[in-house]
Amino acid sequence: MTHPLITFLKTPMAAPETRTLRRMRRLWMALCWSLALAVLLLPLLKVLLGPWAAFPALLLTAAVVLHGFIYFRAKARADDAFGLEVRP
Repeated sequence: MTHPLITFLKTPMAAPETRTLRRMRRLWMALCWSLALAVLLLPLLKVLLGPWAAFPALLLTAAVVLHGFIYFRAKARADDAFGLEVRP
């Protein structure tokens, strides 16, 4: 007889990643890396764009927040549906 805690720990807690969720996760990570790059290159952007140098970082920040909200909501829905699924 296996202890219930051991059984619980062996149970997968997240849904298998679909192609769409994988694409969304990779896009979110790319947006995060792009935002980090935009912040690191801010001195160069300041020379090139002048007072508009922070605009790319601002747009990327908005994109990261919006896409992150959509992605994490979709991921949570997939995980909840997976958790409610009856498995043998």
